[in-house]
Amino acid sequence: MFRQLKALFGGGGAQRPKARQLNHPRDLRQGDIIKFRFLDQPEISGNTFEVAQVNTYLYGSICYPELVLKDRTNQLIYLMVEEEDGDEYLALSRKVPKAQVPSILSPEQLTLFKEGSIGQALTPTQHSDTYAQWLAKQYNKADHQIKGAFIKGDARFLSDAEIEQREHFISFTAEDSDEEHALELEIYESGEQELSLSLFHELNAIEEMWPTEGEASA
Repeated sequence: MFRQLKALFGGGGAQRPKARQLNHPRDLRQGDIIKFRFLDQPEISGNTFEVAQVNTYLYGSICYPELVLKDRTNQLIYLMVEEEDGDEYLALSRKVPKAQVPSILSPEQLTLFKEGSIGQALTPTQHSDTYAQWLAKQYNKADHQIKGAFIKGDARFLSDAEIEQREHFISFTAEDSDEEHALELEIYESGEQELSLSLFHELNAIEEMWPTEGEASA
């Protein structure tokens, strides 16, 4: 499901710069532009985003790049390319502000999320308009206490010293029965908690990609 750090993007520098081609979401870098097809989620359907930043999630020696997408209203969507059984798909996420977490999971449900066994059913407290198209009616506990680290920045271009500057966390994941939606709770060493709502789409949910201004496209 994961690829080796840096090797995920292809390593090695060319002797001189070449025009980049965007043939895969993993080719995207900061400043590039991405447009989605028409989807159920109005926040992304038919919308165009700039890759505002690329960060890295690290699990052992294997990484997940996270693309921070920003639209013209400064709304943020988070994109990862995931893989399972040889099939790749997009994981699109919204991170829930701390003040809005109780509108999705009560304190008791958060405790169940962290302490419940695999397969334990979890039902969001309500479906607010803000997250209506991002929430499933019910989730089942999928993964328990997965250890990882967050690296601020794109691991393709960071020094070894910068890669060592990481924030460690444990995560808990729940998915709906159709495996189309997920909840993920990350708890950092500092005690900070972050709840994300994710949904999964085929790669063809992306209509078009453009390199940053001044570079050739595919």
